Amino acid sequence: MKSVLIAKGVGILFLLSACADQTLVPPLPESAFTTIAKDASGQLATLYPPAKTHLVLKADAGTLFDNRFKSQLRHCGYALDEIKEDAATVPKSGGKQLSYVLDALTNVAQYGYYRLTLNIGDEQLSRLYDANNLRKPNYWSYRK
Repeated sequence: MKSVLIAKGVGILFLLSACADQTLVPPLPESAFTTIAKDASGQLATLYPPAKTHLVLKADAGTLFDNRFKSQLRHCGYALDEIKEDAATVPKSGGKQLSYVLDALTNVAQYGYYRLTLNIGDEQLSRLYDANNLRKPNYWSYRK
């Protein structure tokens, strides 16, 4: 009898912990991915001249943001090589390594914000976007 009660208690705790793990962040509309991709490629263009910079993008291929970001980088004039996230080999093109992370902040104080982090070689650019008002993003932060 005692082991049955313990098993039920563990089962209830397991179910409750699964509920607590779900996030309540509003999803981004498709147009937001275009806005963020244009903003990111514009910031890269101010720091790394497109006609003189060759980028090697390591990203999760096939996502909506990935497609918009690659298209925008090419539109800006960047030479762009792509490698898959799980690829073991890196092209010997001599280009700057570029990767990104677009994630939702789930902390209650930062609810509704998305963060884009661009890793360019040893440098990092990061910016917060309000999911409800993409026209007024926060400032870019830069780290070496």
